[in-house]
Order: sequence, then structure tokens, then C-alpha cells
Amino acid sequence: MNNMNLLNDEIMHKDSINENNDSNVFQTNIENNDGNINQYKSQEKIIHFEKGSKVCLKRCSILGISMVITLVSLLVGLLRYNSLWCFIIAGPSSLVFLYEACFFIFCCCGFHVVQPNNALVFEFFGRYIGTLKDNGFWYGYPYSTARTVSLRSIQYNGNRVKVNERDGNPVELGIIVIWKIGDTAKAIFDVVDYNQFVETQSEAAIRYIGCKYPYDPVKPGEMSLRGGHEVINHELKEELEKRVKPAGIIIEDARVTEISYGAEVAQMMLQKQASTAAATAKETIVKSATNSIIQSLNEFEKYGCRLKEEDKAKFVISMMNTLCMSSEISKIMSNNQ
Repeated sequence: MNNMNLLNDEIMHKDSINENNDSNVFQTNIENNDGNINQYKSQEKIIHFEKGSKVCLKRCSILGISMVITLVSLLVGLLRYNSLWCFIIAGPSSLVFLYEACFFIFCCCGFHVVQPNNALVFEFFGRYIGTLKDNGFWYGYPYSTARTVSLRSIQYNGNRVKVNERDGNPVELGIIVIWKIGDTAKAIFDVVDYNQFVETQSEAAIRYIGCKYPYDPVKPGEMSLRGGHEVINHELKEELEKRVKPAGIIIEDARVTEISYGAEVAQMMLQKQASTAAATAKETIVKSATNSIIQSLNEFEKYGCRLKEEDKAKFVISMMNTLCMSSEISKIMSNNQ
């Protein structure tokens, strides 16, 4: 029995060790995967080059001086009957001349021009080097690949998007987004096409906001698409910023420009709005007419003109017809001595 107990203890101990090892391996794999994922996330690195005019002037000066020294040395050596010192001087100067000539032939592709509000993203044999944002004429990395990226603000006028609002009614929403590139490395290397990415995410954001609120408020003070413009625009901008952040895009402004019912329910909803407005207007008219009649009766009593109950009833009916139905006032008071 003791041997069996010892054997069971050893088996349980081995199982616990294997479980611990498996969990450690699993955690290590997760960490490695996270590390690999983070490894491919790009981050902008600003670089600065030497001025192209300065490099060009320096190289041209060296090229011209070396060419002049070479020619002068050769001419003097030939005129003085093959002078050895002149040929010795002409040798290094000719090498310098050849070096500078080769520089202009093979390295002239290193000159770059950066326009205002533009940037150059440099790759060297498939590896990201950095981004040049300084405007002007520069020299650096002659055999690298340079991509031009615009840093200007771009306006995107989205097409009308049909969504079902919170209550299920189809509505059409229009959107306008003003954006620009904030991180050139993310915009170039982390998404395939940042323009298409912004357009797709803008449509997704407006669909999310459109499904979240009703077209018109159901309860008094309730947020709606038609009534809460500033709140809707602010929430739309925040939602869009979250969605385009992986691409290094900065959202300067995002607004809903058009809100309307879908074509299939537009006529019915317009009739509903018209009937609601008419009912509200009539309710206001009735309240105003009632207040006017009460004030008139009070004025009559104030100046000692007392009416019978029948006359009051006729007066009220006539005044209500006049104020609410635009009918003429009829004679309602009898001649009392």
C-alpha cells in the first residue's frame, strides 16, 4: 500500500509539472506573438539631410579645382620637357577629378526636393529609414526609395449612407470629414491605402452613430439625430478618431451634413410630421383663445357688466368659433333694462 501511495504521488507530481510547463510554453508563445505583432507596428522617425545646394557647390568646386590642377600640371610638365614634379602633382589631382566625376554620375540621385506641406518617406532595400519633412533642396541616401506624402488637410465628402435609426426607420445621412496625415510611417506601411481606409471608416462611424439615436425625440429632452447636431458631430469625431488611429490619421473635423428619411418612408413620415405640427398648432390656438375669453369675462365683471350663464355660454361659443375657426361674431347679449 505504501508503494502504491508513493507511485500515485509521483504521477500527480509529474502531471502538475507538465501542466506548469504547458502553461509556461503557452504564455511564452503569447508573449512572442505579441512581440512579433508589435515589431511590425511602424512609428515615424524624423530625419534631416544636408542642404543640396551646399553639397552641389562643394562638389563642383572640388571638381573644378582638381580639373584645373590636372590640366595645368600636364601642360607645365609637357612645356618643361617632361618635368617629374608636374606629373607627380597631376596624378592625385586627376584621381580627385575622376572621383568627383563618378560622384556626379552615380550619386546624383541622392538630391531630393521637398515641396511645402509635403514629406518624403525613405526606404533602403525594404527597410524604413525615416521621414524628411524639411522643405527645400536636400541631399542624402542616394540609392534609397523615396515616397512623397502630402501633409495638407484633405476634405472627404461622403456619399449618402442609408441606415436604420434606433427605432428601425430607414434614414439617409451625409457626412463631411476633414483629415490629414499625422504619422507618415503608419499611413504608408500599416495600411494598404490610407485614403480608402479613411473613407471606409467614415462610413462605418456614421452607421454606428445613426443606429444609436432616433430621428426625432420620442420623449421630451431626448437626444436625436435631427435635434442634437453639436453632440452628434462631437461623438462622430471621437468615434472616427479611434477608428483611424492605427493609420496615423488626424481628424480635424467631422460633421453630419444631411439627415432625411429614406425614400420608401419619406412621404409617410412627412405626413406624420405635418399632422403633429398641425395638432400642436391647434392646441396652442385653443389655449390662447381660452385665455383670451377668460380675460374678457374678467374684464366684463371688473366694470360691472354681468352676464347670465346662458349669455356666457353663447359668448364662449362665439369667441371660440371666431378665434379658432375664423367665423364672425354673432349677437349674444340681450337688451336688459
